[in-house]
Amino acid sequence: MAEIIASENCIWVGEQHSINQSYPVYLYKDGDRDYTIARAELGATNCIGALEELMANGVKKVILFGSCGVLDKSIPAHQVIVPTSAIRDEGTSYHYAPSADEIEINPQSIKKLIRVFDQANVDYMTAKTWTTDGFFRETPNKTKHRLEMGCQVVDMECSAVAAWAQYRHTETYHFFYTADHVDIEDKKWRPRRLERTAAHPVYSFFELALYLAKNL
Repeated sequence: MAEIIASENCIWVGEQHSINQSYPVYLYKDGDRDYTIARAELGATNCIGALEELMANGVKKVILFGSCGVLDKSIPAHQVIVPTSAIRDEGTSYHYAPSADEIEINPQSIKKLIRVFDQANVDYMTAKTWTTDGFFRETPNKTKHRLEMGCQVVDMECSAVAAWAQYRHTETYHFFYTADHVDIEDKKWRPRRLERTAAHPVYSFFELALYLAKNL
């Protein structure tokens, strides 16, 4: 975020407050259009709380991006992922959608997102994600089970975001870039930091999100 914030196009406009700390909100100017930029905090509860406040302050359309873990080791680091459905292994989504093990991402949102990615020749793949709030309990047995259910990646917010978007009838577009790997064969966590090179800095994913904002 530091490079984005330092840009002359980025203006501080306020803060989102929590009991622990405050999170800045920025206005990003691009030509004759302005975009709100806010940090999506880690975990479903924090993320949805921030989205509720942003919506209350006038945000109409949401684009979220962030990293996800890989369950399928054939997926390289910094692969762009479009989630199509999510296993609901967190608590927040159940306050926004009827109880179920899985939730689909809005098909129309996926269709629009993919159209723009195709237009920009973005190398992406679609995948089912496992959304969990217990990342220290991504055990080999649980991971194996999620793989058997068709999950290829793991995250901490997606199922809650999908439920929130449905409940609030808000246009929401969500994509990931892949990071670490939960290796069930060797029972190890592999950060894959060497694979996550400067060739694909986070700033480039912000630029991709900005391109989406201009074309959705």
